[in-house]
Amino acid sequence: MAKRTENARTQRQRVTDAIQNGILEGKFNPGDPLRQIPLSAKFGVSQSVVRESLRTLEQSGLVEGAENLGFVVRSFGTQELVDAYRVREVLEGLAARSCCRKASQEDVDHLRAIAGEIHARSGRRARARRSELEYQFHRYFLELSENQTLQRVSVGYRFVGNFVVTERDPDELLEEHLAIVEAVAANEPDEAERLARLHVRRSAESIQDRNATKSSLR
Repeated sequence: MAKRTENARTQRQRVTDAIQNGILEGKFNPGDPLRQIPLSAKFGVSQSVVRESLRTLEQSGLVEGAENLGFVVRSFGTQELVDAYRVREVLEGLAARSCCRKASQEDVDHLRAIAGEIHARSGRRARARRSELEYQFHRYFLELSENQTLQRVSVGYRFVGNFVVTERDPDELLEEHLAIVEAVAANEPDEAERLARLHVRRSAESIQDRNATKSSLR
């Protein structure tokens, strides 16, 4: 009995992680239905396992229940996006601070390489890949922090980064990304946190500016 329980728990975690990563990497878009039958076939588990996984993701804010659709990838309104970015600002500032004294030269080189690749993929056609790289860049800081609680709490707020990936000037993004990396490399926790928070804050401001522009054109 204990063995079957453990197997079920492992299945739920595997499916939860797979759907979560699909959302964070942009494979599922806001509003997309997450149907239990196709997902159970895809992952080779029962529908009940998929349903429990979706309920877990609902608690983290990544999916929501929808009438006649079961669960869908959650959509964010402008104000909700801005509010989420305010929380993300604090979390990513803490992640950058926590990376100081932990990042190796190899880690620093890897982050620089991702920042450069993000910059190289400007333009609408490269949006999907750039979104994935942005996710990898910020996730790497969370992993380096070695703070599992921070990693868990950050899941829902990292998701909102997919909404503004193309709304910032590529040169400004590269400058901000590299500045954070250099502060971590120099073991300057205060500066690393300040720069990480500023980077997220500017993305939130771009959402507000874009919404204000759309409103003025109506």
